[in-house]
Amino acid sequence: LTVAIAPTKIIDRFEWFLEKSTEVGISEIYPIECDHSERRQLKLDREQKVVTSAVKQSLKAYHPTLEDMTDFKKFVTREFDGRKFIAHCGEAIVGKKYLASTLAAGENAVILIGPEGDFSPEEVRLAVENGFEEITLGTQRFRTETAAVMAVAMVAVVNTL
Repeated sequence: LTVAIAPTKIIDRFEWFLEKSTEVGISEIYPIECDHSERRQLKLDREQKVVTSAVKQSLKAYHPTLEDMTDFKKFVTREFDGRKFIAHCGEAIVGKKYLASTLAAGENAVILIGPEGDFSPEEVRLAVENGFEEITLGTQRFRTETAAVMAVAMVAVVNTL
């Protein structure tokens, strides 16, 4: 599972996501810079320590990869071996599916989670044009870090069925 997420303005919330997603199980994390991003830089050394601490605490055998901040447009146009999803709150272009009901166990997946204020309509369009499927995580509206942890948890549940 790969999650590309816009880091939150309040860094503690992003670090909470790093910790919890590592505990639940994630392979790669790509901080992405979006049109509505409020944070455009990270102290990667510090964030790596958060991930490492969560690996040790949860007795995980796998240490997720935390990448450098990546531009949204560059990220969505790159190749990926697996299904690609974008979670957003706006109107669907093609139609949204509930993540837990569309994902099959063991599938490689990348999930885009937008910033506070969501992805711009142009970003959603670009993602869909590049093969991303629109998804919903439920009827509630979540904060960025909560949405990302919900997505990771849904994938973990699907993979244990």
